[in-house]
Amino acid sequence: MRYAIDPRFRAIPGTSSPLELRAMVQNPFAFFEERYLKYGPIFRSSLVYPVVWMMGAEANRAIMVTERDNFSYAGGYGQLAFGRLFKQNVLVMDGDEHLRARTLLEPAVNRLGLTEVIDQVQGIWESTADKLERKPHGDVYDIAQRATFEASAMALTGLKDGSELDEMRPHFEAMIIGAMAHTKLRYPGGVLDQGLKSRDILVDMLRPHIERARRDPEPKGFLGRLAQDKDAQGNYLSIDDVIHHTLLLFWAGYDTTASAGSWVLHLLAHHPEWQDRIRENVWDVLGDQPYELKGSAKLHTVSWFLREVERFGPSLTMFPRTAVNDFEFGGHTVPAGTPVFWSPWMSQRCPEAFPHPHAFDPGRWDPARGDDQAKGKYMVGFGGGPRLCLGRNFAQMQLRIQITTLVRRFHIEPDATRPFLIQGLPTHHPVDSFVHFRPLLGYQERGGRARAAQKGASNESSAEAHA
Repeated sequence: MRYAIDPRFRAIPGTSSPLELRAMVQNPFAFFEERYLKYGPIFRSSLVYPVVWMMGAEANRAIMVTERDNFSYAGGYGQLAFGRLFKQNVLVMDGDEHLRARTLLEPAVNRLGLTEVIDQVQGIWESTADKLERKPHGDVYDIAQRATFEASAMALTGLKDGSELDEMRPHFEAMIIGAMAHTKLRYPGGVLDQGLKSRDILVDMLRPHIERARRDPEPKGFLGRLAQDKDAQGNYLSIDDVIHHTLLLFWAGYDTTASAGSWVLHLLAHHPEWQDRIRENVWDVLGDQPYELKGSAKLHTVSWFLREVERFGPSLTMFPRTAVNDFEFGGHTVPAGTPVFWSPWMSQRCPEAFPHPHAFDPGRWDPARGDDQAKGKYMVGFGGGPRLCLGRNFAQMQLRIQITTLVRRFHIEPDATRPFLIQGLPTHHPVDSFVHFRPLLGYQERGGRARAAQKGASNESSAEAHA
């Protein structure tokens, strides 16, 4: 840690107190905000080892765009348990290696996020809604997590065998928990140890599926398509590479999307005025038909709501990098080798970027506000620049289907008898937030009217065509 004794590092405002890690773990929100307000957009701290934090719009722009060549993903994640568990994948690659991997992954992920799995995801949320009619009370994270696991597992792996998915689920969950361990040191029985064991079990379980997919004339899911992709020289990716890319995208598509989905349910319940506005917009645009990509731009209240969920409740509150070169920021020099962290939570709570940043206000995204409309350039929930999150389309599709399915069937209300908390680490979501799902009176009747109206319109069109 030669950088830590560099006088340029020590000139950066902040503290080397060993109590910093405890303060961040106990209350990451207060940690980020208090230090940002005290020191500004760059400060140093100590998280087992000395680090630098960069926060705010200019910091994000430097890390993701203008100075991106000065930052290493591999070096950042390599210092964490995450990098030890999710190896050989696009997130922990830099330079040409990353570019080659991303070029292979993007076509499969883009298909995944568009039309190939939309019916599957819709069916999963319809099934979830049916269960909520029978048991109309539950924890928002548990509900979102169960549905999102099934959607992500089926879409990514192409597996439809429920028993096999059930067998995989505890290993996926142990792997994700292990990736968020506070240390990358492995000791018997620890969460990282359990996560690594579960990852190896998943590798063995997925290997025969890839071997079959190589021979399948119609590959299914991301795993199946990636199994048949070839690089510029006509070579297949190795089976291990296919598996590790799939496991990473499962983490991104499951754990973070489950957190976002729990925020959706929590915030719908606690903001009934927006729930009503969204419901009317959905009925006007979709009637009783399922969500589809075509025409989805007309669901403007859904778009504003999800944009504000991304701003207010980013699934991850911090991300790591490592400086590979000396660079200047905020009047300070950060020496090469310095671990650098940035926070979407704090960046999207900066009052300079978003007035009243702690208020949940989807209306801030309404174009009718003119110059006062919130600016998308300040958003980093899915990262930014050339390395924008590969799975963002898939995640956004899942959340749109979740909302449009549930608001037409239920009025979602908070359980006022159950206090809830907000967890900041390892993922950011409500904890013990229980809600009631009240079936909407007249839902079936209104759906019938919508179907009748559509049938009538179809008959009129047919009559006009014959005339």
